[in-house]
Amino acid sequence: MKEKVRIENLQESNIDDLIHVCSGKKLTDPVHMRGVELKKHWLREMLEKYGSCAKIAFYGEKPVAQILYYPEEADITKASRRKNVLIIQCVYNPMPEAQKRGIGTQLLRSVIQDAKNRKTPLGLSPCRFMLARAFNTGEFLSLTDFYRKNGFLPTPEENLYCLQMEAGYESAKPVGKYKPLPEDKNKAIIFYSPTCQFSYPFALRTSEIIKEVAPQIEIEFVNEWEKAEEAIKRRNQWLVVNSKPIHTFFMDTDRFKTEIRQALS
Repeated sequence: MKEKVRIENLQESNIDDLIHVCSGKKLTDPVHMRGVELKKHWLREMLEKYGSCAKIAFYGEKPVAQILYYPEEADITKASRRKNVLIIQCVYNPMPEAQKRGIGTQLLRSVIQDAKNRKTPLGLSPCRFMLARAFNTGEFLSLTDFYRKNGFLPTPEENLYCLQMEAGYESAKPVGKYKPLPEDKNKAIIFYSPTCQFSYPFALRTSEIIKEVAPQIEIEFVNEWEKAEEAIKRRNQWLVVNSKPIHTFFMDTDRFKTEIRQALS
C-alpha cells in the first residue's frame, strides 16, 4: 500500500517535528541543541507575529520534509525590505525513504497556493512575488534546479530566484560595500542566524578554525536577529576579520585559512 503524504502548517504543537526533519541525527549534540533552541525561539516569535511560517510533510506518519518562509518585511537584519514579498528560506527532504516522491514540490506548491488564497504570513495582503534562496547543500537535486523546474527565474540578487505572483520582480535597494570600521580591528566578528539550527554550530566551528590561524585574536559572536543594527552596519557580511570581510566558507578549510591570514597580515 502506497503511503500518503500529509502536509501540516507549523504550529506550537509540531515545532519538534519541524526540528526533527533537519536535526534528527544531532539531537544529542549539545552545541547543535543550542542552535535548535535559538531556532525554536525564533519560530515562536514568528508564529505569534505572523502565523505559520513553515510547513511539514509527513510520510507514513513520520516528519520527513519541511519548507520555511516568511515576509521579507519581517527580516529586521536588512536595511531595506520590500513590501508583500515572501522569502522561501529553505526546502529540505533528507529522508531516503521519502525522496524522489515529489514531496518537496508538494510543499512548495502548497505555499504557492496559500499565496494565491492570501493565507500566508503576509496576512490578507497580496503576495507580489516570492524569492527563494537557492543554496547548494551538496545533497540530492540542487535547489537551483528545483526552483527552476517549479517556474522560478534567476534574479540579479545572489542565489535568489523569483516567482511572479501578483506583480513582477522588483530589485532590492543596494546595501553598498562594507567599509572598514575601527571597532573591527584586530578581532573577528562572526554572525549567526536563528533561522537555521546549523548556523550557531557553524559559527563555533568557524571560530575554532580562526583560532588555529590566530590563537590570540578576540572573537565576537553576534546573533544577527538580536542585534540587527550590527549586521546592517557591516552590510550583512557573515564574517569580518581585522576590518576585512571574509568570503570563503569555513568548510573550504585551506582557502578559508589563507583568507584569514591575508586579512590579518
